[in-house]
Amino acid sequence: MSFIPRKRTTLEFLDLPPEVCTLEELEGSLSDLRTVNRYLGDTRALLKYLSRKVRGQRHISVLDVATGSADLPVAIVEWARKNAIGIKVTGIDLNSRTIDIARGYTVAYPEIKLLVADALQLPFPDHSFDVVLCSKTLHHLKEPEAVRAMQEMLRVARRGFIVMDLRRSWIAYALIYLLTRIFTRNRMTRYDGPLSVLKAFTAGELREWAAKAGATSVEVHREPFWLLVLSGEGA
Repeated sequence: MSFIPRKRTTLEFLDLPPEVCTLEELEGSLSDLRTVNRYLGDTRALLKYLSRKVRGQRHISVLDVATGSADLPVAIVEWARKNAIGIKVTGIDLNSRTIDIARGYTVAYPEIKLLVADALQLPFPDHSFDVVLCSKTLHHLKEPEAVRAMQEMLRVARRGFIVMDLRRSWIAYALIYLLTRIFTRNRMTRYDGPLSVLKAFTAGELREWAAKAGATSVEVHREPFWLLVLSGEGA
């Protein structure tokens, strides 16, 4: 059975005030997220859909909303360098400590600019970026805020947007619960990982929220390891 009721209001550690967790715990949690992105398909899926949206372009700009430690911007820059594509990536996050950690992680990547900013009120003019990315963030938000975040992504995107998040499933929940008990002792990861699955979406729910945000010509794709990818055109 793949469907389970969605936990809409339970907060993850990453939703709480920054002082709830130590800097060491936050760094450990972000490191675990980088591992998940690398080995459970997020990076591969991102580059797959990004390359489709910018095919034929030799210079592109990308905004990564809720960038975390900016591992996805790093992957984008490495892909662009390999393919001789001019690239500028801006990563934003609401947590200033997270941005500080990301700055340390991206020292060797001058193509990446990092800012503290709110996904619900992006500090950029309309159509500022070719592609806007948001990975594993919408499930942290209640529906009105998630719709607002997608409206902002649509506003600043020229060519399109890519939203990646989890697909809610009992199997995914069991797998993430098991992996977080085997491979990490970080209390944030152990709590937030399984809860993220319970707060995640079905493909229909993600498509419905995108429609409420005004997105047109959207497609929702299932990728391995219970990843959903919402891909749409710019405003």
